[in-house]
Amino acid sequence: MIKIKCIPFLFFFGCSILLAQQKASINDFNFESTTNPAFTLLDETPTQINTPDNLKALGLYLSNGFSNTNLALEVNPYWLIDFETERSYEKYRGIKTNEKNKTYIDPFIGLKTNSSFSMGYIDKKFEGFAEEKKVLAIGYRTTILKFYNADRLKKIQNTIQEIDNGVASPLNKLFEEYFIAEGINIPGSGSCSAIDTDQALSDKFHGLAKDFIDRVLATQDSDDIDPFAERGKNILMSINKLNITKEELVSGYFKDRCENIKNFVNNPKTIKPIFRLDGAIGHSLLFKENEINSSTANRFGAWLTADVAVKFNDENYLHFYGIGKYVDDGFNINSGGQYFKEHFWDYGGKVELELNKLKFSYEYLERSGDGDEFRSVGNITYQVNKKISITGGFGKDFPQDDNLVTLLGINWGLNLGESLFSK
Repeated sequence: MIKIKCIPFLFFFGCSILLAQQKASINDFNFESTTNPAFTLLDETPTQINTPDNLKALGLYLSNGFSNTNLALEVNPYWLIDFETERSYEKYRGIKTNEKNKTYIDPFIGLKTNSSFSMGYIDKKFEGFAEEKKVLAIGYRTTILKFYNADRLKKIQNTIQEIDNGVASPLNKLFEEYFIAEGINIPGSGSCSAIDTDQALSDKFHGLAKDFIDRVLATQDSDDIDPFAERGKNILMSINKLNITKEELVSGYFKDRCENIKNFVNNPKTIKPIFRLDGAIGHSLLFKENEINSSTANRFGAWLTADVAVKFNDENYLHFYGIGKYVDDGFNINSGGQYFKEHFWDYGGKVELELNKLKFSYEYLERSGDGDEFRSVGNITYQVNKKISITGGFGKDFPQDDNLVTLLGINWGLNLGESLFSK
């Protein structure tokens, strides 16, 4: 018989194949590991569902360490599938103009841009079972609708305008003008990391920089002045850089260009909708004999999460969540060893304080049916860097009085390649 414990290696193998296809590029969006539907359905995390902000990364989740082989994968297909030939910033954010020439954000844009699929594997002990059971789960989540007020919409438009304006430095603007005239496209987001590792890309831009400097600093014929060179020389004189090297020019340009990109990439995270409604569904299989070809028990869940975000500033928010969850649970066993199903609703709320890289939250849910069953869980998430976040939690879970929750998890965003925006 094929043992199900080989499945985690399939996940890692899948990661390796995907990573081998393309070189990594800039990635400032991160999944929130506390809301992966594949884990949430198994009561491994707080129960609310928020859709991912991630542009193009594959999320790899670990719950309570590698030793338990508890992991899940999650991917946002918007950045892996060519829905359209050109993706502009405006299209990604759903910015439109109505018949009265008034700008607004399409409240349903998240159905395309903020949807993700997840798959999880876990060893978990469920109530009534003498030993841990091996479980597979799949999940889908999306933003059903979201609304921005006029102030937040204006901030998004201002950020997009900064992108359209391009690099800030006069020297970098002139260098960009030069290589565009040479038929070279403005570098996209993937070039930000590739410039240090892709020799062909590096050679191309250093060659352009050398030609640019040679033209600007060339001796001028008084009867045939080069206006472009004169502009460049005046800029270099104003910043005391008449001896600038091609390395300095390329480094300065890409620093300016990539800061410009980051301004937009971080924008969806820092400028949040005033109201958002997220939804998710999940389905999981419990292998009764811990083998793939054994019979299974099933669990199905569906969530709705309403989020009202009160802004302190562009990085700090206080969130109030309303949560509703339906579960068709077949992970139950009676004293005679027979499996049976239960149907129930969970409802409640959550408060979350978001302070830049640190999040503090508390969630409380009541469960419908007989008995006083509730879930009370606190959670702390820290964003270590752009790709890694750590989550810790503690509290009481359904359904037993003494069923304590302890969670220590890590989320690692695996970047799968570059996506280029068009203006």
